[in-house]
Amino acid sequence: MLYDFLTGNEFKMQLEAIIDGFKGLQDSYQDEKLKMQKIWKEREKQLEKVLLNTVHFYGSIKGIAGSSVPDIKLLEGNEKSLNE
Repeated sequence: MLYDFLTGNEFKMQLEAIIDGFKGLQDSYQDEKLKMQKIWKEREKQLEKVLLNTVHFYGSIKGIAGSSVPDIKLLEGNEKSLNE
């Protein structure tokens, strides 16, 4: 009976259904992963732009007002701490 089942059409159809379900999940996962990576890259660029413009703005004010403007450690050229 087991041999007949394993060599029969029903077993083949059940196995193909399992594989089709797995393939659908895998495709969906890959699609979602690519979309999320795109979204994260867009956000990363937006964050970099905001931080860069903030540093430029701060630098302009420091250039005009000099030492009258209090130091902001995160904006005093320590790029590493801005990007972490």
